[in-house]
Parts: sequence; C-alpha cells; structure tokens
Amino acid sequence: MARSKFNLRSKDILLYGFFAFLFILVGILIASNLNFSPSSRAVETTPPQTASKLVQLFEKESPFTIVAEKVSPAVVNISAEKVKEGRYHDFLPFFDDEFFRRFFGDLPQPKSPRKYKDYSLGSGFIFDKKGYILTNNHVVSGADKITVKLADGSEYKAKIMGTDKETDIAVITIEAKRSLPTVEFGDSDSIRVGNWVIAIGNPFPQLGLDRTVTVGVVSAKGRKGLRFGGEEAPAYQNYIQTDAAINPGNSGGPLVDIEGKVIGINAAITNPTGMSFNIGIGFAIPINLAKSVLPNLIEGKEVSRGYLGVRIGNVTKDLKEALELPTSEGAFVHQVELNTPAAKAGIKTGDLIISLEGKKVTDADQLRFMVARIEPDKTVDVEVLRDKKKLVLKVKLAEKKKFLASTQEKPSEEEKERDWLGLEVETATEELTAQFKVEYTKGVIVTGIEAGSKVEEGGIRIGDIILEIDKKPIQNEKEYNRIIKGLKDRKKAIAFLISRDGNTFYSAVKPE
Repeated sequence: MARSKFNLRSKDILLYGFFAFLFILVGILIASNLNFSPSSRAVETTPPQTASKLVQLFEKESPFTIVAEKVSPAVVNISAEKVKEGRYHDFLPFFDDEFFRRFFGDLPQPKSPRKYKDYSLGSGFIFDKKGYILTNNHVVSGADKITVKLADGSEYKAKIMGTDKETDIAVITIEAKRSLPTVEFGDSDSIRVGNWVIAIGNPFPQLGLDRTVTVGVVSAKGRKGLRFGGEEAPAYQNYIQTDAAINPGNSGGPLVDIEGKVIGINAAITNPTGMSFNIGIGFAIPINLAKSVLPNLIEGKEVSRGYLGVRIGNVTKDLKEALELPTSEGAFVHQVELNTPAAKAGIKTGDLIISLEGKKVTDADQLRFMVARIEPDKTVDVEVLRDKKKLVLKVKLAEKKKFLASTQEKPSEEEKERDWLGLEVETATEELTAQFKVEYTKGVIVTGIEAGSKVEEGGIRIGDIILEIDKKPIQNEKEYNRIIKGLKDRKKAIAFLISRDGNTFYSAVKPE
C-alpha cells in the first residue's frame, strides 16, 4: 500500500514538472516575439532615444525636471518702482500704519507730505520672442520705472503696453535685441481637478529666491467672489485653486501643466491667519481668460467689454420656491439700472435670463463673462423667463467703461436726490421682499446703503421697508423721491418709520 502511494506521487511530480517546463517555454517564445534573429535581438536590447528619456525621467529623476528646464528660462523677475507720498515715511514709517493710528491717534502732520520710493516685486513670463511679457496688473500698475531681470542675469528697462484691472492682467515689453526664450500656452478649460501643476516664480524676492519651482495639483476650478486684503478685487474672477506653494513675489509667474504649457498666471494666496505666506491655498488666473484680452493689451488698447446694465444673482432654493420658478439655472435679475441697454430693451426686475445669443445661461457669473466678451454696440438676443413664459428681447450692448463714465459724470436728478441721503430703494413687491427674505408690506425696500452715511448711522439696514418719512406715508419709489426731495435742506432730524422682521419702529436720521 505504501508503495502504490509512492508511485502515484512520483507520477504527479513528473506531470507537474512537464507542464511547468511547457509554460516556461511558451513564455520565452512570447517574450522573444517569436523572432530569434540576431538583428531583432539587437533592437530589443537597445531602446530608442525617447524610450531612454522616459526611463531616465521616471526611474532616475522627478517627472517635473524636464518641465522646469523647459519653462524656467522664460520666467523673469520684475521690479516696479513707484513714487508715493506719506506723512511720516522718512523717519517713522509705522506712523502711517492704520493699526498704529487706531490705538494712538494721528500725530501732528508735517507741513507737506514726504515723497518716497515704493517697490513692487513680482514675476512674469515671456510669451513672444520680441520681448512681450505677461504678468499681473497689480505688480506693475502705477509704476514709474520697471526693471526686468532675465534668467541669465541680464537686466532691461520695461514699458507697459497695456493693463486690465478687471482681470488683473498686464503686458509689458523689453528690447533685448536678441531672440528670447518663450513659454507655450495651454488650454485652461481642459484641466481637471487633481492634475499636476508646477508654479515657477520669484517668492520672497528680498531673499533672492529667483525662479523657484514648486509642485502641487489643481485643487479646484472656477473660484469666484474672492477678496485679497485691502486691494480692490478683480471684477472678472474664474480662478484656478492650487496647493503648489505660491508666496509674495510669485505674482505674475506661470502655473504650468505636466507638459510645461502655461495654464494660469499666479495671482494671489489666502491665509485665514492674515499672514502673507502660503498655506496651500493659492490662486491663478486661467490662461484662456488672459488670451481673450491679450490682443488689446499688446496693441496698447483698452479692453472693450459689453455692458447690459443689470444686477443679477443665482437662483437659490428658497427663491425658486417663492417665485415658483421651473429651474434653478439662469441669472436672476434683481435690479435693472436706469437708462441702460437692459432697461431700454424691456428687461425687468424678476426676469430670469436663460440664454444669450442662443447659448444657455447656467448662472450669474457665466452671464457676466458672456456679456463681457461681446463687442460693444452689438445687438444680441436675450431670452428671459417672465411669469412662466419665454420672451426673446433684442438688446444693443453698451461699452462698459464709457457708459459707466458717462453716467458718473452726469448723474440723474433721481440719483442726486438719493446721494444726499445715502439710500437706494425700490418699490416693495412680494417678489422683491422674497428675495431679501423679509415680510411683505407696502412701502419702499432698502436695496443699498452708502457706507458711512447718516442713515447707516441711524440704524437703517438693507432689507428694511420704509413706511413713512417725516410722518408722510410712503407706498412706492415715486413718493419716496418726492418726499426726500423736499427734505434736502432739512437741518433737524428726520423720522423714518421702518418695518423689519414683522415689527415696526422709528429711526431718527439727522442730515448734518
């Protein structure tokens, strides 16, 4: 019995060995591609040059090495000199600081302001061999003298070709009289959250940290409504958020993808501590936004943008429910400015703009960009949803800067009347009060208050409904304007009857 078991195991071992040998033989044949000629073996053992680079790239070096070597030569340092005036700069600069004055008050002022030089240090990148450089507007804006330092250490004086404050983009140029290294533009619309990105720039320039390379990923796209310190925020925001380290001095430098193509212009950071160093939340202007304004900036022209003349917002869940809107998509019209293209075309407060020139509008920010990209004086089709019916209105867009400048220079009588009081109001309607989430009652609803005005000091807030002024009942905006016009030269306090949160109370506002 023992012998038979032994014979069975021997046979099994021989059988398993045979199959193992067979599998090894098949593997060798597959690996050799069924070709044993000397020439083919030579090709197999000598990979092509590109394959060699890939092996070197992914097995010996960081995948970002080639990107850094490709882009860094086109990255420049920018020093912008500005002459400013200050009261105390020459001997105690911190006396000009708001924090100091808040606690210690103002010191006696010198007879005349003292002039001093202020320097803005940042980055930029060459995108044209003739010497055109892309950077941020806030790096060079108002500069009296701009110096550009190239990667080889050479320095040149630069001049501003064009700036666009509303996107925070600027183009400057140098005369190098030689061919310069340049970057290649990518497509910022095609990037995805999680893609690798590389930031190259001049962080903390006072430390001489030229052309520093930092690596991260695209953390988010389409960041909007951001404010950075005391600076006026760009009107058109569509930032790329990244955790690639961006620090002071990186502004204006390129954010590139894994192929070394520029997909953004490093612009800002945010830090909840208030300190100006990176915590992994940085922002870059999409290069496609820059492409849309480059032709004008290169030629030294102002960027022309279409202007509609409406105050718009997104459709919230509550607003959709309150107004029984069929969709949350579109741009909801909260206010139509007087004498604007929108007003002339018949767009009304409460309209939902759902398409522009046949293109679907998904939200308010999208509509702002769509209108801005259209040439002024062009007539466009604006489709709106009003009382559950679709209407197509023809609107001749104005030129934004010119229109706003003309209205500021020549304010209407109605605007003059509002200015002295510091209030903006509209006739209260059920739809409008629903937007402000307040209880409806007849009167005028406060939609805007001038900062520091007497009515603000009197405790009046946006969303309040004014029922009476000086014991005179108010039922609409026309009555409001008529009454405040008669009170323009009033010296003593004026009584306002206010409705707020379902309660009424009086507020006294003293004009002077």
